[in-house]
Order: sequence, then structure tokens, then C-alpha cells
Amino acid sequence: MSERPLLLLTGASGAIGSAVARRLADRWDFLLHGRDARRLAALAEELEARGARSILWVRDLSRTEGLAAELAARPEFSWVRAYVHAAGQPLYRLLADTTEEEWDALFHVHVRSIFLIARRLIPSMVRRREGRMVFLSSVWGESGAAGEVAYAAAKGAVHAFVRSLARELAPSGIAVNGVAPGVVQTPMLTPLGEEGLRQTLAEIPVGRAAEPEEVAAAVAFLLAPESRHITGHILAVHGGWR
Repeated sequence: MSERPLLLLTGASGAIGSAVARRLADRWDFLLHGRDARRLAALAEELEARGARSILWVRDLSRTEGLAAELAARPEFSWVRAYVHAAGQPLYRLLADTTEEEWDALFHVHVRSIFLIARRLIPSMVRRREGRMVFLSSVWGESGAAGEVAYAAAKGAVHAFVRSLARELAPSGIAVNGVAPGVVQTPMLTPLGEEGLRQTLAEIPVGRAAEPEEVAAAVAFLLAPESRHITGHILAVHGGWR
């Protein structure tokens, strides 16, 4: 790797994750995680053209069996100076129709994985007495959502995780924050359909969905040197919706 600090970015092969990588490419090298190896490799090539080097990590975080051992076996996790968790998946389902497997998959990717990854990163960050963590959440983590109970519950757990871990790590110089988007222009909107999306956008004061780049800008703000005094905060990016 170069002299740049190393940032772990999960979900880098997704729309928001890749936007975050592009936004941060001028300052960071990357440990890029994703499920799509082809997209991940293409993103790494794009970032390299801008001077950012990447280590690739292909894994499905909706199953975390063996994850702790995998993290322990890879020395590059000890080099990480910042961690952005953008991995995630939606579930549009009434609770009565939600299977245990679907519930577990959401809590693996949104909650259990951040516990295991953060636990792996904390010792080296504490030794350096510096570090940043930013977790992508959702407005549903605050307000709840009918038809998305499992997803909202997982995101609510992320909010509690952020606020609690921020208090725990603040004395060691480590800032922990979250970014909670509302509606974002990504493939996650497809299940809403044209009419469902129209009705949702009509509720948003600014009248449109956020672009992935706008969410990435919020992440970049929380990682900036000038933001080192901000910790335990959930930054909403929802156009005044909630």
C-alpha cells in the first residue's frame, strides 16, 4: 500500500458504497468489500487511476458464520484507520410473512457483521489513539416502518450501536457516527414500483430522492479532520422527510 491511510468500506460494489469510494479516492487507500467480484474489481481499477490503491474482500455478510476467524486471519484489518459500513439489503415484507431466515439475514448484514468487524478493528485503533467509524443506517431506524419491520428493527439496532460505541471509544480518540438516508436513487427502490415511488416522493419536502453522491458527501464530512469532535451522531440525509 501507499502512504495514504487505509479505509475499510463494506458494500463497495453497491450504489452508495461505490459513491463513497469515489468521493474519498483523493485521500484514502481502500480495503474494499462487496459481494460482486466483477464490480469490485472494476471499482478498484477506477480508483487506482486516481491514485488510490485497493485490497479486495469478496464476501456475503448476510451470513456471518466463520467471519470472526476470517477477520483474524487477514493482517490488513490491523492497518485500517477508518471503517465505513455501507453493506446492507432491504426487505419489503409484513412481519407476519417474514421468515426466520429473512430476519436473520438482515441482522447478520446490518448488525452482527458490524459487531464482529468493529471488534476486530478496535484494538489497533486504540493503540494509535485515533480512528473513525461511520455506519450507513436509515430514517426507519428512528421512526419505524410498516411493511419493513425487520429492516427498521435492524437499523434501530445500528443507531443504538453507534451511540453506545461512541461513548465507549471517545476516550481513545475514536469517533463513531451514523448516516441515515431517506429515499435514495438506487436499485433498492425498484420493489416500490412507479406509483409507490411517486407517492413516497410526494411526502418529501424537497420533492425528490437523494442521489448516492449526496449520501457519500455526508460520509466524507464525518471523516474529515475538521469533524473529529463529532461522535455519537446520526446524520440524517432525507430532504426534510422525517
